[in-house]
Amino acid sequence: MELRTINTFLHIAELHSFSRAARELGYSQSAVSSQIAQLEAELETPLFDRVGKTVRLTDAGQTFLSYARTLLTTAQQARAALQPAQQVRGTLRVALADSLCSAFLPGLLQRYHALCPQVELVLCTATSDEMLQWLGTNQVDLAYTLDEPLVQPNLVLALDVPEAICFVAPTGHPLAAQKRVSLEELAHQEFLLTERGMSYRDALDQTFAAHQLAVKPYLELGSAALLCQMVERGMGLSFLPEYIVRDALAAGTLARLLVPDCTVTMRRQLFYHRDKWLTPQMKAFIELAQERNR
Repeated sequence: MELRTINTFLHIAELHSFSRAARELGYSQSAVSSQIAQLEAELETPLFDRVGKTVRLTDAGQTFLSYARTLLTTAQQARAALQPAQQVRGTLRVALADSLCSAFLPGLLQRYHALCPQVELVLCTATSDEMLQWLGTNQVDLAYTLDEPLVQPNLVLALDVPEAICFVAPTGHPLAAQKRVSLEELAHQEFLLTERGMSYRDALDQTFAAHQLAVKPYLELGSAALLCQMVERGMGLSFLPEYIVRDALAAGTLARLLVPDCTVTMRRQLFYHRDKWLTPQMKAFIELAQERNR
C-alpha cells in the first residue's frame, strides 16, 4: 500500500471525481484508476461506487477514509521526527485572500524566512471556497481568509481578527467634505470595486439590494492594493478593507466616507484541517501571525 495511492484515494473522496483528482495531482486518469484498482485489490473490497458520472464512497470506503488520513499524517510525523530539532525544513503551502498579501505578507514573510530559512514557501491567492476545498484535499497546509466568520467542524481556527471595510474617496471628491453619506448618493457615483464573489464585495451588493439600490462599478479588479492606488489618483470611489487604505488615509491622499446604512466587518481567519498534523513549519507561521495581533 503506497502513500501516493492513499493520497490519490483521499483526493477522489473529497472531489467525488476520478478525472478532477487526476488533474489536481498531475496524473493521467488511467493512472488514477489503476492506483485505486490496486488499492481495492489489496483491501479486497470496493472503495467507490461509480454510477454514471457520479463517484461516491462505499461503506467500506467511508470506513477506510479515516485510516487513510491517519496514514498520511503518521508519514508526515515520521519525516519531521528525522529532521534535526534545531532546523525546520520542508515546504509550507499557504492559500490566502489577495487583499492580505500587500498588507500582512511582506513583514510576516521576512520574519518567517529569518526564523525558518530552510523552508520553501509556496503561496497562492484564492477565494474562500477554493481554500476550503484545497485544505480538504491536502493541497495546501494553511488557509488565510478574509470573509464572514467561517465555522466548519473539519477546520482548526488558529487566528480570528475582525477587520472593518470602508468607503473611500479621493480627498478632493465632493462627498469627502460631508459628515454623512447616504446609499442613495453613493448609487450615483463612479466606483472601482473588487470582483463579484469576493466576501466584502458581496456584502456591499447585498446591502444596496436591501435598500432597492445597486452600485454599478465601471471597473472590477481583483487587487485591493491596486484599487486603492487608483482611487488616490481620483478615478472614483471604492469599498476596501481598512488595513489596505490606512496609510493613504493617514497621508491625506484618501478620505473615508461615513455611511451609517452600510457598516461591514469581515473576519481575518487562519485555518488548517483538523486531520492535518501540525508540522513545525506550520506552527512557526501560525505563531508569527498570532504574534502580530497580540
